[in-house]
Amino acid sequence: MTIDLVQVRTFVHLYETRSVTATAELLHVAQPSVSYTLGKLRRHFGEELFVRTSHGLEPTAAADELYEPFRSALETIDRTAGPAQPFDPAASDREFTMLLSEFGELSFLPLLLGRLAALAPHVRLRVRNLEVDRAPEMLTRGQADLVVTSARLPEALLVRRPFMTVDYVALAAADHPRLHGDRPAAAAFTSERFASERFVSVRGTTGHLGPVRLLQRLGLEDRVELELHNFAAVPYVVAATELVAIVPRHIAEVFAARHAVTPLELPWQVDPIEVAAYSRHRPGPARQWLSDVVVETLSTRRFH
Repeated sequence: MTIDLVQVRTFVHLYETRSVTATAELLHVAQPSVSYTLGKLRRHFGEELFVRTSHGLEPTAAADELYEPFRSALETIDRTAGPAQPFDPAASDREFTMLLSEFGELSFLPLLLGRLAALAPHVRLRVRNLEVDRAPEMLTRGQADLVVTSARLPEALLVRRPFMTVDYVALAAADHPRLHGDRPAAAAFTSERFASERFVSVRGTTGHLGPVRLLQRLGLEDRVELELHNFAAVPYVVAATELVAIVPRHIAEVFAARHAVTPLELPWQVDPIEVAAYSRHRPGPARQWLSDVVVETLSTRRFH
């Protein structure tokens, strides 16, 4: 028995989605067809390729060995054959789903929406809350078209496109009693003054652990008065109190434009992070277009 393109494509989708149902949806076939193809592959190789678990299909060692050469071959064929129906953004009424953190919604959407409206006026965008642990599965199963995050997602099944490097600054109330004379925003903390302040810390799942580690390294954990799960409430807390936050610079710029807060340079370096757009392998013309627009727009434009 020889392996045909349908079997290769089915295998690759099964490996990436870990789901017969999701693979059937991606291939636009019935679930029994996917199971039948998997059975043919099992007989051809003479061993199990997937094991059913409570979390879906789990690839065996044999499947792990097959995935990369099959994926590479499939990408070469798809690239050579070219898309049968190129995506026309101006005429499309497609709905795209993006996963963003709360702050991603605040900072990136205002930059993206105008660009999307100009290029694809009939396209609809649905933004869903980013759950980092679920994001790879949602991409590979076709439940999301694009993820924008600073969290590092596993890249074996995804395409990662970094577009922005972020460093950190401190954020304090514009009328902070001990910092009032340090404006404009280009002012910097001294190490002594920084260590004497009290802090609000953000411990979420979106990749911003540098500030937490800085406070740990300096032995200032006991000076954290408030701990939050995300950045959305930070400007309100900082503006209304004497607490100081450590936030990514682009976040501080957005907050300073909208709230009575002031960014200040830190006396220590916090390792910068990269923000990236993630999509599945072989995203198709429409998803590739969305990824290109997002990366191009967010790499060149900033909130003012």
